[in-house]
Amino acid sequence: MPKYLLLFRDSTESRAKPSPEEMQALQTAWYAWMQKYSSAIVGGDGLKPSGRVIKAGVVTDGPYVEAKEVIASFSMIQAENLAAAVAIARDCPGQYTGKFAHTIEIRELGGYA
Repeated sequence: MPKYLLLFRDSTESRAKPSPEEMQALQTAWYAWMQKYSSAIVGGDGLKPSGRVIKAGVVTDGPYVEAKEVIASFSMIQAENLAAAVAIARDCPGQYTGKFAHTIEIRELGGYA
């Protein structure tokens, strides 16, 4: 069965800090989504806000301050096809609109051996 990478991107311009109540509601929604799709979710995690970028052999800090979006987290899922992967992503609380919304990029893994 094909595997897909869901990349959750946050806008750097509107990265709001949730209140404790909002954080609890978001966490509850995420746990419900992960439980609902537990047979499809292969892995994933949040990402720390900084790291390193290697380009042409040169190592710099990243992601860059001037970036409009940063990858905040990722999930790997298994789905029968791209349409099924999109359906799982659409059901994810990360795609909600509002001040905590993510853009979700869906990419099929290459399966290179």
